Amino acid sequence: MDPSAPRTVGKGVATTSAVCGFLAGVYGALKGHSPVKLSFFSAVNSGIAAATFFSIREYIVGPALTLTHPGKQYQLRRENMKDFVDGISREREMLTWSDIRTSCLLDSAISGAITGGILNTWKRGRAGLVPGLGTGALMCTILQWTVNEFDIFRIAYVSRQTTEFIPATNDTAKRSPIAESSFPSPTHPTSSQPSDGESWKDRVLSVFGRQVSDEVYLKRLKTERDTYLRRIEELEREVHEKPR
Repeated sequence: MDPSAPRTVGKGVATTSAVCGFLAGVYGALKGHSPVKLSFFSAVNSGIAAATFFSIREYIVGPALTLTHPGKQYQLRRENMKDFVDGISREREMLTWSDIRTSCLLDSAISGAITGGILNTWKRGRAGLVPGLGTGALMCTILQWTVNEFDIFRIAYVSRQTTEFIPATNDTAKRSPIAESSFPSPTHPTSSQPSDGESWKDRVLSVFGRQVSDEVYLKRLKTERDTYLRRIEELEREVHEKPR
């Protein structure tokens, strides 16, 4: 299972509830209905649907595909999970625009179908199973594709902004000194700190992951930084080489 699954589920439920609640409140205000009541019920209902969908995707469908699917993105997931368990960070093959565009599409389609089938069957009985499967798969696939397209836009935007500060070179060792000096230092608690001084929050958070030393943490961050910088350069070259 992906270590970030609990965070993904929580963020997905919170975002879905907030957006649906806000839109329902605006709709209620425009139509002369009680915006608070509509917003509340919409947030609750959408939160239940989102919790079902994200839990199925992150805890069932995603891990199953990661273990069995031969696709590139699932192979990378297996390698990243192995690195996480080993506590190391290796340089991986860079993702292409196509990889980003198709990320989690299969996961979301299957999870959406299961979620739609469950919720529609609960509402309409057995007659709602098949329509729920189809509608859920279609809607979740479209939403996931939209999210992926937004990620591509965000990467392209960050790439354009970064070129103003980081010179595009093929040698990663010749990075701008600004990027090196402005890189944040780790401020998380380490295992060398005495346990008596830990707060209750630190002890609770330690249940979800093991603590590492500052040196290991800094090495991971530097590796991630270099990987992102190299990826930005490749994306810039792809953008410039595309026919206009």
